[in-house]
Amino acid sequence: MVQIIKADGTFAKFEEHKIERTVLKAGGSREFAKEIAKQVEKEIYENISTKEILKITLRLLKEKPSIALKYNLKTAIMSLGPHGFTFEEFFSQILQNYDYKTKVGLNLKGKATTHEVDILAEKENKKYMIEAKYHNLAGTHTNSNVAMYTYARFLDLHNHPNNKINQGWLVTNTKCTPHAIEYANGVGLKITSWQYSSDKGENLQELIKVKKLYPITILNSVTGDIKDKLAKAKVVLVKSLMTCNLEELKNKTDLTEKEINKLLKEAKELYEE
Repeated sequence: MVQIIKADGTFAKFEEHKIERTVLKAGGSREFAKEIAKQVEKEIYENISTKEILKITLRLLKEKPSIALKYNLKTAIMSLGPHGFTFEEFFSQILQNYDYKTKVGLNLKGKATTHEVDILAEKENKKYMIEAKYHNLAGTHTNSNVAMYTYARFLDLHNHPNNKINQGWLVTNTKCTPHAIEYANGVGLKITSWQYSSDKGENLQELIKVKKLYPITILNSVTGDIKDKLAKAKVVLVKSLMTCNLEELKNKTDLTEKEINKLLKEAKELYEE
């Protein structure tokens, strides 16, 4: 069995079924997923990095652009940065699609001091203070220190009578360490990470895929200046591109008609089944 190097520098054995499972989640048939996994296994070598495995897989998926784009979802979210504010807007808009009311980037007074709150969310008469912890490097995990200060900030805000905040919520685009999860579960801090959620079935990956709320960075053309202009206009979901008309997008983003049409073409490919 071939040994591979993971994003955090640790070693593991290559597992063909993980490639197969991810292709299935991206919309491929079981037969197609098995075929891709077997082809990847033929091309890998001892101590290959997971980054190189991803490159091989994406090359093999080129004939199915819709599946290739969805397969690269985690990398696309890491490309939202380099700053965390775009991820805050991204998660805020995801929540809006699940019937939450949200506000981003607030300064709220707690009992002891004033806090910068990434997202304030409300649903069914329950109000959440959300700490959005964004990482743009694979292998970076959110640890218990982050969970502890998120809960401490929630307590200070909760104890101010004007806020009426019911629960703290830690959101991250990567993994939380086991200690962070243990602490959060112990104090009642809500967690949403890439593959884990304190609420069953509501991890970040599932929240995105269930309603197809893909980040704009999943499109190959969204780089550099185009990414910056879209982020500045708060166009962070591909869904937003699909629902705006051409003139509206030109006015909001300052992109050219040619650039927008290219984005729309890729967006349509993404949503093809």
